[in-house]
Amino acid sequence: MFSVSRPDRFGCVKEQFPDIPVIEWCDIRVPEKLERFRAIAKPGYFLYFRKARKLIKQLIQENTFDIIHHLNPFAWRYPSPAGGLGPPLVRGPLAGGLPTPESFRSEVHEIFHPYKFLRITDNWRKKHDRTLNISYRRTDCVLVAAPYVAELLKPLPVRRFEIEIEHGVDTFPDQESAKRPRTKQGKIQLLFVGRVIRTKGVQDAIRAVSYMETKHLVSFTIIGDGDDLKQCRILIEKLQLNETIRCRGWCDNEQVEQAYSNADIFVFPSFREPTGGVLLEAMSHGLPCVTCDYGGPAYMVSDACGLKIPPDESDEYAKRIAAGLDLLVENDELRQKMGQAALLHASLHFNWERKMTRLDAIYRSLIVKG
Repeated sequence: MFSVSRPDRFGCVKEQFPDIPVIEWCDIRVPEKLERFRAIAKPGYFLYFRKARKLIKQLIQENTFDIIHHLNPFAWRYPSPAGGLGPPLVRGPLAGGLPTPESFRSEVHEIFHPYKFLRITDNWRKKHDRTLNISYRRTDCVLVAAPYVAELLKPLPVRRFEIEIEHGVDTFPDQESAKRPRTKQGKIQLLFVGRVIRTKGVQDAIRAVSYMETKHLVSFTIIGDGDDLKQCRILIEKLQLNETIRCRGWCDNEQVEQAYSNADIFVFPSFREPTGGVLLEAMSHGLPCVTCDYGGPAYMVSDACGLKIPPDESDEYAKRIAAGLDLLVENDELRQKMGQAALLHASLHFNWERKMTRLDAIYRSLIVKG
């Protein structure tokens, strides 16, 4: 295993994989205020690219490898240093580059940091970045996290696509424990888990609760921290929903697991979501999902296990979410049926054992072909 780690995390890969050879490099250091810039732009990547390609060539001369799998970066914008060196190359899972829905662009544009202008170079690079094009031409199989990624990469010379997200689960409650009958005294528990930033749609979920005809029957818990948390709390106060909605901020894993166990419906209206790992967590707990019919969630959630809402103009989006929530709150049978379908969907498609079987089949097909 060959990895590049952040300076403050250097050594973590060797700790996680003590039984295999690990080569771990340290990424460049940047001031704390530029950490977000490094995470998005990866300014040290192209220095790493040349150095890494030289090392990989040396490793191939000294060892026998059946296949190379380049896992990170998650974003598709970066060329792989491992292409065209002999062994078949698998890249990914890749995601990112999902455009903001047109109905939200003016609103989201106001809160974006200026360095995110890098996104606007994507289409140009697909056509004119020679290194990027050569890299994809030399890649034998690209794993993409959702169908939209394959569409985004169509201008590049990709030989083969396979859909495989980076998330997986290996523990599931049984079907009976996934049933959540509604009691006469208790309220239906709505839950959001994730970063509280504008694109996650938390404000839209709060407005949706205000539009619900059954809001007196629900309690909504928001777990997560982020730049939009203050604005969400202001909105809750403005809409007089303090008795219905609670923002818990950041919670540890044990608290999040407990929240999933206590919940009845998972609400995740993120309108620019590359994959949506929390949706998989929710489905693995037998929760029906109300989410956005766009990007990763549109692929991860089937019609049998959730309601997918088109990302219309903000207010209309909230009203459609409200209608979906009302439907699930009022219909215990539908809610339980969708929850059990969600559990089955997660276990059939995102179980780690099944994912490893699919990946092994991809490896073997490339090795035989090679």
